[in-house]
Amino acid sequence: MTEATRRTIGEMSTDARILYDVLVSRMVKGGEDFVPYTDLTKVIGGRNVQNGARGLLYTARKNVERDYNLLLESVRSEGVKKVQVLSGVVEGTVRHIGRMSRRTVSRVVNAAADRDMSNDERVEVGVQLSLLGAIQQFTKPKARKLLEGKVKANESKELPTADTIRLFAEK
Repeated sequence: MTEATRRTIGEMSTDARILYDVLVSRMVKGGEDFVPYTDLTKVIGGRNVQNGARGLLYTARKNVERDYNLLLESVRSEGVKKVQVLSGVVEGTVRHIGRMSRRTVSRVVNAAADRDMSNDERVEVGVQLSLLGAIQQFTKPKARKLLEGKVKANESKELPTADTIRLFAEK
């Protein structure tokens, strides 16, 4: 690769730039809340943005989000939508993380039951399971209610991490 053909890490490819421009013109300037995948696929010459060209769409989306302070989500098999209710995205992620931690703990504990592990491996598994256990505690509905009251009383967007941990330690 010659010096003239190198791109900096932050520079988008031509097709990613085209997708970026479409998202900006329709969702930022045009006020639309949704752009179908078929439209996005057409503008880059038929390269499917759900398969082979999905990395290009990901790059374009992330740059639009950063440049225009938006949150865009993919709608499976349909297109890209502008998210209006941010709490729903955060809540869904918290539920997903809690569910995944519970499933992983269950699977690992089950697999470890009859396994002969070295002391180092047993310690490492114990550490990781302890972390997942803490994550489970933080993602329970009770934890949400406890934090909700504290955040309202604090009149802030969020609590500092140390205060959040202290709150659970006092409980």
